[in-house]
Amino acid sequence: AGHTTVKIQRSHFIDRGFPRHFIMIEEMTAEIIAAEKNAYGKVIRMMAHEVNNTIGPVNSIIQSAMATNALWQLPDTDSLHDALQVAIERNYNLNIFMRNFADLVKLPEPKTNKVDLCKILQNVVTLMELPAKDKHILLNFYKPETQFYITADEQLLEQALVNIVKNAIEAIGENGDVNVILDNKKRTLTIQDNGKGITGKENELLFTPFFSTKKDGQGIGLTLVREILVKHGFEFSLRTEEGLTRFLIKLQ
Repeated sequence: AGHTTVKIQRSHFIDRGFPRHFIMIEEMTAEIIAAEKNAYGKVIRMMAHEVNNTIGPVNSIIQSAMATNALWQLPDTDSLHDALQVAIERNYNLNIFMRNFADLVKLPEPKTNKVDLCKILQNVVTLMELPAKDKHILLNFYKPETQFYITADEQLLEQALVNIVKNAIEAIGENGDVNVILDNKKRTLTIQDNGKGITGKENELLFTPFFSTKKDGQGIGLTLVREILVKHGFEFSLRTEEGLTRFLIKLQ
C-alpha cells in the first residue's frame, strides 16, 4: 500500500458568541504539494532577486576600493568614502527589508515619514555608478537646488528606485546614458534611458508577475516596484517614445 501525506490544522470560529474549535485534515496530493512548492519558490526568488540587486553594486564599490593603491593616502578620498558609506547603508536597509519580508511573507505596509527624496536618490545613484561605469554607461542625476521632501517609507522606496535604475542600466547593455530627473515644480521623478526600448506587446505585460523581457530575468523587479508605488499612492508609467524609455512617477 502507498503512503498518504496529510496536513493537519487546528482552528476555531465564533458561533453565537462562543468559540468552536475544530481540526481540519487535508490530504496532500501531488498537485497540492507542487502548488505549495511553487508558491514558496516564488517567494524565495523574490528575496534572492533583492539580495542580488544589492550584492552586485556593493561588490563593485569594494573591488574598486581594493584596487586603489595606498587607498587612504590619496589627496582626494571623499568620493570613495561616500561610496563605502552608501554600501554600508544599503546593506543595512536591505537587512531591514528582508527581515520584514520574511516575517510577513509579503511586502510590508509602508511606515511613512517625511523624507528627503534628493538624499535617497543620491544614495541610489552612488550605489549604481560603478556598475554603470563598468558598462560605459553615464548615470546622471539632475536634482533641484532645494531639498525635495515627500511622505514615504525610506527603505521600501529605496528598494523600488534601485530596481528602476538597475533595469535602465540593463536595458542599455553597453554605452549609453541613464538620466535621473527630479522636478520640484511638477513634483515628478523621471528615470530615463536610451536603451533598446519596450515594444507594444511587452508594454501590456510589463507589470505582470514573473514576466520578463530579459533572457535570464525572473520578472520580479517591476512587480515589486509596482506594489511599493501603489502602496504609497504614487501614480506611475513606463513607456518608450522617440528612442527614450521613461519611468515617470508622480509624487503629488
